[in-house]
Amino acid sequence: MFESNFPVDKGTCSYAVMWNAFKCVAAQASAAEKGALFSETARGVYRLDS
Repeated sequence: MFESNFPVDKGTCSYAVMWNAFKCVAAQASAAEKGALFSETARGVYRLDS
């Protein structure tokens, strides 16, 4: 699961730069792995509705 400390991290990079870094890290992941990294794990951990 990706996470950030934004907006506190705003002093080191923009939100767009951070988001693009996440996308680059996940570029070779499968669709299921990307789902887990970008949303599904958080849904389960925080018990969020779909």
